[in-house]
Amino acid sequence: MKLTPREKDKLMLSLAAMVARDRKARGVKLNYPETIALITDFVVEGARE
Repeated sequence: MKLTPREKDKLMLSLAAMVARDRKARGVKLNYPETIALITDFVVEGARE
């Protein structure tokens, strides 16, 4: 599968946000990159709607 750099960035962001959501659900305190990934994913998903 060939992805553009933009698509790769979105995929990595989505994956990081999924990991952050799982960690937050377990009660683990999120670090800065995980927090930013979670916020950015929320913004990107909101823009789709």
